[in-house]
Amino acid sequence: MKYYDLHIEIENDAEKVIEYAKMLGFSGIAVTANPPAHRDEIEIVPCILIKAENKEDMKNEIEKYRNKTELVMVYGGNYEINRAACEDGRVDVLCSPERGRKDSGLDHICVRSASENNVAIEINFNEVLNSKNRSQSLSFLRRNIYLCNKYNAKIITTSGAKSIWEMRSPRELASLTNLLGLDIKSAIDSVSSVPEGIINTNREKIYGKRIGNTKIVGDVV
Repeated sequence: MKYYDLHIEIENDAEKVIEYAKMLGFSGIAVTANPPAHRDEIEIVPCILIKAENKEDMKNEIEKYRNKTELVMVYGGNYEINRAACEDGRVDVLCSPERGRKDSGLDHICVRSASENNVAIEINFNEVLNSKNRSQSLSFLRRNIYLCNKYNAKIITTSGAKSIWEMRSPRELASLTNLLGLDIKSAIDSVSSVPEGIINTNREKIYGKRIGNTKIVGDVV
């Protein structure tokens, strides 16, 4: 089984990030700041993390990068951004929708749209680790997992690490989502088959093996 951490924000020490990710048991990582070059020993997933002030800026950034990278993520927090990201099928992951809020940042409208548009909702370990109100953060994440379960929206669990000391193993990440209400299989899927599926689907689109939701399995005449 392959494991992925699709949200690492460490700006320096690329070699240490790769070494530590391998030690933790990851097959692939996405580094949003100064990503390391390709390595044979671990998969480096090309990505873009969009931090937009409003939905118009968000859409412009998506248009700019969608066909140039394998993973498009949007930093949430603002409800307008959260909802717009969930409604846009070009987005792969909505990150930290609860960030800086006094609620979970999502409602049934957002999560239903995320499910319909194949937008994954992130559970970010770092948001808990560095929270000033950990019980509140856990409550918000629990609420979002409940909504994702109810509307069958995809969940990925990430470290959100800003230093190697904040990186966590696949088991630790899966344990968090399991603790917050995701069954154990789905918790493991959130660091394995779900991120792997997102990456593979986008690679097929970029390299012409998929049109929309249809996979091309033979030569097109």
